[in-house]
Amino acid sequence: MAEPLGHSLLLDNGDLVLHGGELLKVRGLANLVQALTLSLLTPYGSDRFDDRYGLSVTEAFGRPGGPQIVQELLRLEIVRTLAADPRVNEVTEVTFTGDPASRRWTAVVVVETVDGRTTAVTADLEV
Repeated sequence: MAEPLGHSLLLDNGDLVLHGGELLKVRGLANLVQALTLSLLTPYGSDRFDDRYGLSVTEAFGRPGGPQIVQELLRLEIVRTLAADPRVNEVTEVTFTGDPASRRWTAVVVVETVDGRTTAVTADLEV
């Protein structure tokens, strides 16, 4: 049976992971979390193979308004980014922690997968 959440190579801080001279793989829910985290950490439009990939945090932080407006813009952008992945059925929750004055926040996003599971994705965002 095929894994509905896919498989890929395991990354650790953006680097491929080797063990015993072999590249390690990641499958299932762990693969989806890795992929969604990468999409949140990749600046929108910076992927040379897909200019619609990534998260646009500069748009949210560059607009006038207080921290609540920035959070709402980021929330919308996060939902847009993660909902574009066909393995995500729904983004159910987005919460932020951190100091808005420092323009550094941690986003915790809860998603429902196409196979009915729920998982959280965490990313540190800053501009």
